[in-house]
Amino acid sequence: MKMIILKSLVLAFLFPIAAFASNPDFSGRWRLDKERSSALDGWTAMDLVISQDGSKIEIAHDMRWRSSRVLESNVFDTEGPVEIENYFRVDQRHMAVYAPKQSVTPVSANWIDEGSTLRVEAEVPVEVSQGTATIRIYSEYRVGEGGETLTLIELHSTRNNPLVYRFRKLASDDTSRP
Repeated sequence: MKMIILKSLVLAFLFPIAAFASNPDFSGRWRLDKERSSALDGWTAMDLVISQDGSKIEIAHDMRWRSSRVLESNVFDTEGPVEIENYFRVDQRHMAVYAPKQSVTPVSANWIDEGSTLRVEAEVPVEVSQGTATIRIYSEYRVGEGGETLTLIELHSTRNNPLVYRFRKLASDDTSRP
């Protein structure tokens, strides 16, 4: 009986450490490395601001093009699918393809690769000249070894090639914007 209690205590102590180690720290402000990234679809600068609260993950896009600024965010839940009104895509202004009024985007997010990669899948409804269509977007957010770089890989059903964005993590006291 003592052995079972001892094993239970050891597992209870190690489980939170293992869970923390499996999900790298995605939180913080990440600045785009333009030279190592795919086209920005007209944007000249972009930060991702990521915050985590339990299973909920908010990814804010802080972007600039000349004097235009955009700050839009999506909130995902790794415990189950969500529906997001006004789902933000980096390319939506460049493509001038927007969601129909009062539409929602079904989104699922979960941890893969033993918790080192955040996978997000979205079925985005859009208005096109022929009516309404759906863009399927598959995204992976990967923190590099050492936690100083973030790679975002996006596959779109409307494109043959993936978009790859590379970011570097800013210091927590860096309040600059792109």
